[in-house]
Amino acid sequence: MRTTWPQPDFLADPRTRRPAIAWLWSAVALVIVAFSLGDWHAAQHDLDAQRRRLARAAAREPVAAPAARPASASASDLQARRAAREVVDRITHPWDQLLNHVEVESPDGLQWLALDHEADNAGVRLEGAATDVESVLHFVDNLSDHAGWSDVVLERLQMAEGREAASASATPWRFALHAVIDARRLALARPAEDR
Repeated sequence: MRTTWPQPDFLADPRTRRPAIAWLWSAVALVIVAFSLGDWHAAQHDLDAQRRRLARAAAREPVAAPAARPASASASDLQARRAAREVVDRITHPWDQLLNHVEVESPDGLQWLALDHEADNAGVRLEGAATDVESVLHFVDNLSDHAGWSDVVLERLQMAEGREAASASATPWRFALHAVIDARRLALARPAEDR
């Protein structure tokens, strides 16, 4: 009696080989490798052509040295140019967008007492009076959603005291908020009324 080793059922029977599928997969892999090599060769050819064109252009036109500033520019000229640049920056500052956003987002019951902002500083401080706390919080949320406005923070919220309380019975809450604006993004943003 001849003993045989047990054959697990998960191993393929060596007598039932299917070499045709293996040859088919090998052929597909070879075709893919051939196309990849062709693409690589074309990319190398394009890269070499670009390098040759760049070398020819560099040989024809030498890079010019940056022009030196004239030594005759005095400190007073530089200071005058700097002052002129500041004036131009202040004139071109998007004041209309800043004021429009504050006006459009102000709910009923909000009164503005002060706006403190300089064109060369990104910070804006707004002070106002309100009939209720919800309108102030709603304004802060809406303002922070606008493009160009960031870090909108309610700095102070308090009840009016003394003479203010007697004269401000309709607006008992006083508040102050601080925000940072990006003048470039603010200038690019369209007002809500135009949308």
